Amino acid sequence: MIRATVMATFWDGRHGACTKFTYSRHHWSFMKTERPPARMRLPEGFSHLRADLGQILKDHRMGVKGVVGPISQDALALSVGITRVALSRIENGHTWPQGSTLDRIMEQLELDWPQVAIAGDSGRPALLFDGSLQGTRMYQLCQRLRVERKSLGWSLAELSRRSGVSASQLSRIERAQGGRSGVFTWHPGDLNVRPGHRRVVFGNPVLADLAAGRFDYGPDRES
Repeated sequence: MIRATVMATFWDGRHGACTKFTYSRHHWSFMKTERPPARMRLPEGFSHLRADLGQILKDHRMGVKGVVGPISQDALALSVGITRVALSRIENGHTWPQGSTLDRIMEQLELDWPQVAIAGDSGRPALLFDGSLQGTRMYQLCQRLRVERKSLGWSLAELSRRSGVSASQLSRIERAQGGRSGVFTWHPGDLNVRPGHRRVVFGNPVLADLAAGRFDYGPDRES
């Protein structure tokens, strides 16, 4: 809130003199403030989102960069599940997207993490890395999946096409944020082992083979 003080002079005919007076006025001023840093968990090897994330997303949506043709704000917002106003605020740098929203935008625009985030150590543990044996195994499994995908030169969109798992879900899995979802299952050889000591594997055959390093062909060959 800003207080403004004004001084004015007028002719007082009754007293035949000039009189000065002051008055104060209050009004609200809304000032644009710098965005606080985004707080979301990123894949291992990335410390924070790029400062110009909004412009990057806008350029890829409009077809200036990337492989996706021009998409209107209305169309992208509808496919992502947010309002056009919310998407506009993200693109203009007024707000950071939520993690799930960014996952879906990246899926639609076929973006990968090196395009939207800065390499480095975030210092924040993955959600599944809770210190338990199973949490550790799930975290290691998620990291192996990402390492193998990158070694083949596959984007999240390419792995999504091959596996049938959405790119946004794959993104969460690689960040060890997939939760104990249907993509994980027990190792078939451990069914007689106590649950807390069973090995965890991917139920999806493509993800299971990739995490196990059983793909030995390049990105252009069909699985």
